[in-house]
Amino acid sequence: MERKSAAFSLSKSTKRERADTEEVYTRTHTHIESFMTSSLSVVAASSSLSRVVLHRHRRHRDAVSSSSSSSSGRRFLRDVDERWITTNNKPISSSSSPSSSSASNRSRRSTTTTRAEATSSSSSQQQQQQQPPAFIPAHERQTLSKIPPEQLASGGMQLSAQAEDFKVSFRRFLAYEFMSIDEAYDETKISVLNLDPPVFTVEDFISEKECDNLVLAAKTSGGLKVSAIGGGAANENIRTSRTVALNSHGLENHASKKAILASAEKLLPDIRGLSAKKNAFKAPTGGKGEWAFELPQVAHYSGGEYFKKHEDAFPIGIATEKGYQRRATVLVYLNDVPNGGVTRFEHLDLNVQPKKGKCLVFFPASVAAMPDPRTLHTATEAEDGCEKWVSQLWVSHSTPPVATGSSGSSASAGQPATTAPPKKLNRAQRRIQEREEAKAARKKK
Repeated sequence: MERKSAAFSLSKSTKRERADTEEVYTRTHTHIESFMTSSLSVVAASSSLSRVVLHRHRRHRDAVSSSSSSSSGRRFLRDVDERWITTNNKPISSSSSPSSSSASNRSRRSTTTTRAEATSSSSSQQQQQQQPPAFIPAHERQTLSKIPPEQLASGGMQLSAQAEDFKVSFRRFLAYEFMSIDEAYDETKISVLNLDPPVFTVEDFISEKECDNLVLAAKTSGGLKVSAIGGGAANENIRTSRTVALNSHGLENHASKKAILASAEKLLPDIRGLSAKKNAFKAPTGGKGEWAFELPQVAHYSGGEYFKKHEDAFPIGIATEKGYQRRATVLVYLNDVPNGGVTRFEHLDLNVQPKKGKCLVFFPASVAAMPDPRTLHTATEAEDGCEKWVSQLWVSHSTPPVATGSSGSSASAGQPATTAPPKKLNRAQRRIQEREEAKAARKKK
């Protein structure tokens, strides 16, 4: 696995936002670090890890191992550590060397340490082990965990071919920071393309016939229009494709639309049975813990058309206003694209080639509704003479409840006991406000 600092900046969350999610992160850090540690075993035979990275992950392993109540988990982490390798495929852990004999003698002499010193050392180690490892939430992480290049070139890590420990860790990682995937889902269809942030594909998400039928229905619907995107003039020319929403033009009850929703529910148990509910396509209400499908649509890219780099998640200020955040992107390719038209993740060095019936899944925001900027991606141009058809589905969830002050504090006469925090402006709104303030200051002069 390759863990490196990503070449992009992350905005820091406010203290209030951190407080809202602190409980979630505290509860899950052990599982996340266990995943980060155990996933190294998958690439131990083919990847080179620097000594600095190895040392850092060993510290994480020791902290997780000390806080784990499962002896099997500790054994697994220890086994992973023994299989770690570094440059030139040479193990960094203890191995035979010309000085091994003298080292052994020094080790025997060290056993003369007094009982008091041993007790003191043990107590100090226990105090250090009680400190949990520092856990950085997804939206603030500036590291990437990749799969080996040769596995990526062959289509990714097929989940069914991985060790059971890895599969368990990967599922826990998804469940605690993003969304769960069903344990009963056919693992032979799932290929992991990136570990953190998690990106994977699902083969045969819908059938080729269902793809063809949906493309034909979209073509003949008369509803395909140049795609709109929010943000005003700043986002002009960011997207040149055409789209049609699957709630009009006779597409409301299309069989392929139902097939996409059914497959999404089968893969993601958090939304099981959602399509049968009356509010399945109604925007969730903030603080209510509601799931919803953001209106599915079909997009068509002719040769040379594109959707420039963008994030699917809303900035946290906009998500708070809306009351919901996009938690999962389910992108179904409806045709094969022989040249161009890849979905490119800008920070992951990852290109996904469209294939009819294949689904691309990633998580634009974390369980705390915070956008993960590492998922920045681009729909690249299909070459002249080629076209691309995709169906886009976003899974949305209510934003977390917002604290409105201390309910136990007394209020003065005529004033409410609690006051809502000021509305947070997004970046564009802040820039507008700053320009207006600057103009006002110049007029006063």
